Amino acid sequence: MRLDIDAPNDAWIRVPADHPSTGEEAEAWADDVVAGFHRRHPDTAPDRLEAVRGLAMASLSGALPGAAATLLYLPGPGAAGMMVGIGVSGPQKVEGSLVRALLGDAELLGRPIVDPVEVPGLGTGISVRCLFAPAPEQRPAAGLAYLLQGERATVRVMASPAPQDLVAHAGPSLAKIVSSLRLVD
Repeated sequence: MRLDIDAPNDAWIRVPADHPSTGEEAEAWADDVVAGFHRRHPDTAPDRLEAVRGLAMASLSGALPGAAATLLYLPGPGAAGMMVGIGVSGPQKVEGSLVRALLGDAELLGRPIVDPVEVPGLGTGISVRCLFAPAPEQRPAAGLAYLLQGERATVRVMASPAPQDLVAHAGPSLAKIVSSLRLVD
């Protein structure tokens, strides 16, 4: 099964599956990502462009194992980006807590915010926004994830832990991506 995905804007970059994570091909892909970012944000400082290049290279090796798709979110000339992995499996009825099925035993600050989600043709489920408990001397990272269950598939969408403002900025457009997901046989 394949997923059809519509990204709502050019801040979302689809990381190629089965792409080498090192070598000339990886370097060329990262150069293309940087060039596209620079076209969208022409006043970006060289050190920020180098950070974008680093995020692009890291995304090639940082995809979740077995992910159907990986997206890299690069919203602007700030210093952060994040990855989103989308996994698709055969239909699985998740017993018990859907939140636990998404987050496992992650240590959280406070209670997660859980909202129902329905994607026509795909299924129903939840979105979860949370704050992960930080390591000593660090700020908490935010999380955003979706779990959808349908007759044809179970879909998990997981954003990498990231600064709260970045996750808040990405949230509306990631919701549009999730609502655009379609299974292709």
